[in-house]
Amino acid sequence: MTKYETVANSLADRINNHEFNETKKIPTEDQLMEEYNVSRNTVRNAIKILTKLGLLYPVQGSGMFIRESRKCDTVFLSGTRGITKDHPGNKLINKCLSVEIVEADDNLAQIMLCEIGTPIYYIERLRIVDDIPYAIEYTYYNKNIIPYLDKEIIESSIFRYIKEDLKIPFGFSDKYISARKLTDQESQLLELEKNDPAIIIEDNIYLTNGTLFNSSQIVYNYKLAHFFMTVE
Repeated sequence: MTKYETVANSLADRINNHEFNETKKIPTEDQLMEEYNVSRNTVRNAIKILTKLGLLYPVQGSGMFIRESRKCDTVFLSGTRGITKDHPGNKLINKCLSVEIVEADDNLAQIMLCEIGTPIYYIERLRIVDDIPYAIEYTYYNKNIIPYLDKEIIESSIFRYIKEDLKIPFGFSDKYISARKLTDQESQLLELEKNDPAIIIEDNIYLTNGTLFNSSQIVYNYKLAHFFMTVE
């Protein structure tokens, strides 16, 4: 993780923990440079991240202020944060339903932009927020890039493991939103009715060099999920 990502994560945690509620703004660049012992460029890159995430907005001559219009417990569409980062302070349980290694056939190779025969992790996972089933994930990871995953990692935070333990930086993601009816199994897992609507996000995540390493289909509980993005 780069220095500016570390600073951005720390500031995001402080914002979510309401540390700056009294002033509704974060410390100045000079104060942050001294506090984190980093350069001005590092502070500015961290602030740029938080602005894109919809946590901050600038006021000319006054500093960076905390946005208050954002709903809590939302899925951020313009990034690769994941449900864990989208729900700070909530009780989050990840239940591994299935994990296996498959060889990419012609169809999967097209999805994963890899060669036929490439080893691929396939994972099914139930995300539970505050004891309520929130989403079901069907996910593929290219094993040549993510060499090891197990139940312990899957039931923790896969993204944190990839970023912090494997030191693999994310580049960008493509997201596609659609809707359909829940399958019988999905309705049972999400504790909804058969044929209830399902909100689907297909998420393809790339490395900084443009290599696809992750492709997911996430089925959200329509009663709970809210979606958010910033528009410039």
